[in-house]
Amino acid sequence: MINLIRNFTKCKTLIQRSSFILKQKLHSLRTIEIPNMYVEECIWKNLDKLYDKTALVSAETNRSYTYLELYNKSNSLAFFLHKLGTNKDDTVAIILPNMPEYAITLLGTITAGLRVTAINPLIPPGEISKQIILTDTKLIFTTRKLDHVLRQTLKMSKLQIPIVTVKTQLLPNGAINFDDILEKQSPNFRFNLQRNMNDTVLILFSSGTTGYPKAVELTHKNIVSCLHQMSSKEFDTLCEANGFIIYQDVLPVVLPLFHVYGIMYKLLHGLLKGCKLITVQKFTTTMFINVLENYLPTVICLVPPIFHMLLNNNRVKESHFMKVRNIMTGAAPLGASHIEALWEKVGREVNIVQAYGLTECTSLSHIQTTCIKNGLKPGGIGLLIPSTEAKIRLQGIEKELSANQIGEILLRGPQIMKGYYKNENANKEAFTDDKWLITGDLGYYDDDGHFFITGRLKELIKVKSFQVAPAELEDLIRDHPDVDDIAVVGVPHSILGEAPKAFVVRKRDSNVTPRSIENYVKERVVNYKQLVGGVSFIDSIPRSPSGKILRNQLKEMS
Repeated sequence: MINLIRNFTKCKTLIQRSSFILKQKLHSLRTIEIPNMYVEECIWKNLDKLYDKTALVSAETNRSYTYLELYNKSNSLAFFLHKLGTNKDDTVAIILPNMPEYAITLLGTITAGLRVTAINPLIPPGEISKQIILTDTKLIFTTRKLDHVLRQTLKMSKLQIPIVTVKTQLLPNGAINFDDILEKQSPNFRFNLQRNMNDTVLILFSSGTTGYPKAVELTHKNIVSCLHQMSSKEFDTLCEANGFIIYQDVLPVVLPLFHVYGIMYKLLHGLLKGCKLITVQKFTTTMFINVLENYLPTVICLVPPIFHMLLNNNRVKESHFMKVRNIMTGAAPLGASHIEALWEKVGREVNIVQAYGLTECTSLSHIQTTCIKNGLKPGGIGLLIPSTEAKIRLQGIEKELSANQIGEILLRGPQIMKGYYKNENANKEAFTDDKWLITGDLGYYDDDGHFFITGRLKELIKVKSFQVAPAELEDLIRDHPDVDDIAVVGVPHSILGEAPKAFVVRKRDSNVTPRSIENYVKERVVNYKQLVGGVSFIDSIPRSPSGKILRNQLKEMS
């Protein structure tokens, strides 16, 4: 018998979790109806109730847009893209920091029937080049500040790609003015697009076990499904605004929008629920505290390092949380002591909800809840969201496990990705024959159906909410003239969660120092891939008879 854990029909059935596991076939499944609509239709379905409410505010400039302005400007952008001669399924790259115009660009591009690839604006030109080539990018949206980096990237790649610049400073020569596009186009233009729900709409990058980025294809069906799963009454952390209730959730957008957590939960889910979103271009402690003071958020989405900052910074006051209803965290579990410490600091037991997801599942598969008895378990990742299935198997073999047995987590549901773009080998490794997604994470579920992560079958290092592949850094460091052999592992870090650390075998008679190796890497990678965990010199890298690096031994040496 296959031991599957599925979600439930009603909140009350969730309370009897142990009987569900023991007699799972006797219980009906908790499924939800997923409407047959496209992403932009889903976002705008409540526009008549939200049109005059503020949708987006820039924390840096106070620049803002109402929902009606956002709708009109998105349509104007879609019309521009149509006039530009783009074709259905062409890819547009968004290389922007968190700002209100990110939403206009995203929704306008989707409305035009095009694909969006969201690219980290902080990665080096070489990495940007690989991503725009892989995704067949035809147009780029960016800021004046990033223009010189992109010009360098395009020159390196011998590509001729138009650049649309969001005007924050004087425009560079040859750039298309973003504001001119929005002013000159018709917001009421309607498109006759031949689309279907399985068309790819988002291409987001997720590091792979081979050490190279993989492009995750997410469809209209994936995104609309996940938005409705997030919005189910048992698990939704946001309240819906409408024209009859003055209340509106206030949600700071501090996590990057090129990341699935930011673009799905913060931006699209926030807009669907009618929230006021406060965008923060670059996270700093000062800026985040200013947002808490000036906007008094009602819901905050964090990763553990920001959570720990809230605990340890003396500027953070009880009054900053006077309107906070929910705090949502992901990427790494929080212990009971940390949760209690924050409760003490804010003067009340604000809901702290932990969740789990992957880029490959459109951001979310599990979440904790206050709707269900014992729905918040410290250290856990929560319960399955609606219309989602999970099973635990012995590593690499088709033997399913029962409650409280640790194994590899597999997932299935409408939010599971279409696949990796142009990477059939990776697709074969990511799915079982019957289309279960192999997460590579180890964990178990308890007698109440709560899931817990115990480790990672994959070798990825999780730095904050980012993933770093050891093989990628090893390939880079191996090219250093003084390095004979190299291995990289993740080591615990009080702020980052994990940090990359390099174990280096120096070439004979080399006088290279740890600092020089760290600087060599620092000059070539984005900040979260840097060797914050340090560099240690050793005589040899421990390996198995087949040549595989024994990373556990290295971690024990750290």
